[in-house]
Amino acid sequence: MLTIERRVLLLTFVVMLSLMAGCAKQVGSGLTTDQVVPSDQRIIEHTVGPGESLARIADNYYGDPDRYLDIARENGISDPGRIVPGSVLRLSFSADEWGGARQRAAALGPYNKGVDLMANERVGEAEKQFKLALETAPDLRAAKYNLALVYLKRGRNDRALVLLEELTTERPEDPDFLFARGNALFQSTRFDEAVVQFNGALKYRPGFKRAAFGLARSYQEGGHRNRAMTAWENYLKLDSTSSWAATARRNLRKLQDEPGQ
Repeated sequence: MLTIERRVLLLTFVVMLSLMAGCAKQVGSGLTTDQVVPSDQRIIEHTVGPGESLARIADNYYGDPDRYLDIARENGISDPGRIVPGSVLRLSFSADEWGGARQRAAALGPYNKGVDLMANERVGEAEKQFKLALETAPDLRAAKYNLALVYLKRGRNDRALVLLEELTTERPEDPDFLFARGNALFQSTRFDEAVVQFNGALKYRPGFKRAAFGLARSYQEGGHRNRAMTAWENYLKLDSTSSWAATARRNLRKLQDEPGQ
C-alpha cells in the first residue's frame, strides 16, 4: 500500500507534469475537409502557451515533434529552444496533412479546457475534456498524456500505465513520458521498474531534477541502500537549496545512519 508520504510526493509530481495549453485558430475561409483547399489557406495560427515548446507544438499539429525545425524556419525563429508565451506561430500544411491538422486543432479546444480544469483541481471535469479531445483526435499525445496524469491523481494506476506505456512506446526518447511512467510505477510500488524509467528520463534530459529525485526515492523504497545514497548525492549536485533538497538530505542522513549492508 502507498504511504501518505509517497502519495503526497506523487501528487506533487503530477501537478508539476501537467502540460500547459496553447490556442489554435484556423486561417482561411472555413472550408470543409471534403473540399480542395488552396495552399495559402492550409494555415493554422497557434498562440504559444506558458511552458510549451516547438517540439510539443509540432507533435500536436503534425504528429511529429521533429517538425519543430520547419515551424522555426517558417516563423523566423533563430533559437528554437526559446519561444515567447503569447506569440503567434503560423503553421502551414500540405494537402495530405491538412485533414489531420484540422482534426488535431479541433481537439485542442477541449484539451485546453481540460488543462485549465486540472490546474483548478477540477479533475473529474478535466478527465471528460481530455477524453473528448481524444475522441476528436485519437493521436493527440498531449491529451493522452494529461489523461494519464488525471488517472494518476485519481489513483487509477492501471489505466494511467496503459496510456503511458503507449506513449513511451511511440516516443521512447521523450523524458516527460518516461518520467510520468516512472511515477505511475512508483505509485504502484513497482520500484525497480520505476528506476528504469527515471534512468531513461535522465539519459535523454541530463540534469532533470525531478527524475533524479524520483530515481533516488525509488532506489530507497526498493531497498537498494547504496544506490539510493549515491542517487541522493547526485540529486544534491543538481539542487542544493530547495525544499526538495532538504528532503534529499534527510533521506541521505537516514540511510547513512543505518547499519552497513
